[in-house]
Amino acid sequence: MTLNTKSELTPVPGESIAPCPGLKILLVEDHYLVREGLKLAIMQMDRQSTVLEAESVAEAAEFYLVNPDIDLVLLDLGLPGTTGMGSLELLYQSCPDARVVVISGTHDLKTVRSALKRGILGFIPKLSASASLANALRFVLNGDIYVPPEVFIDDYQEEESALAPAPVAVLPGRSKASTPKDAGLTTRQIEVLRLLLEGRSNKQICRELELAMGTVKSHVAAILQVLGATSRSQAVASIEDLGWRSIIQEGRKSGAL
Repeated sequence: MTLNTKSELTPVPGESIAPCPGLKILLVEDHYLVREGLKLAIMQMDRQSTVLEAESVAEAAEFYLVNPDIDLVLLDLGLPGTTGMGSLELLYQSCPDARVVVISGTHDLKTVRSALKRGILGFIPKLSASASLANALRFVLNGDIYVPPEVFIDDYQEEESALAPAPVAVLPGRSKASTPKDAGLTTRQIEVLRLLLEGRSNKQICRELELAMGTVKSHVAAILQVLGATSRSQAVASIEDLGWRSIIQEGRKSGAL
């Protein structure tokens, strides 16, 4: 168990995550690098925060009993030795009054709903940008419950996919514009499109462009719609047919993107 108190890090410009600076937050996460990333983000947002760290629910319970004034517990759902909501249920058994925000690599609607039913105050995907993390914590500390918007985007897209016909070779809805901009794509969407052409995953695009996963998925959905595609491979084929690849690459080199 480790304790990190006040930090000398310079906070990111903007308001503190807390209505009253000086939070005491307990991170329950078994991966050191993930803890360090979360801790750094929290301390940058509010350098007066005290961050406690635990690698298991058992350690978290010990910390909580000694520090009943903990403001929030950030809990990883995927702790070793637990499945599903196991870590959350164990924490509530030991610390029934804990104010818990879940941090998880899985954020499908079923998982989020299941966690919310157990009384959590927020659900934050691990891929969230620092700004999204700050907004989520601020939301919770102001007395609200935070649910990431990408949860609803994913659910909507799954429903759309279930209703959609099987992919066909001919894509009648495809744009016939000579350039991505003429087709109505924004500069940011063209940046996402360029990375798609390079074979980047959504996760890699999030990191390179410093965007939330939900934002990237929204851009990808918009791109597929413009191209009349139902998959990445169809989108790439459409780009080749339209002759957009060289335009996108040249735009990147010239700084137009």
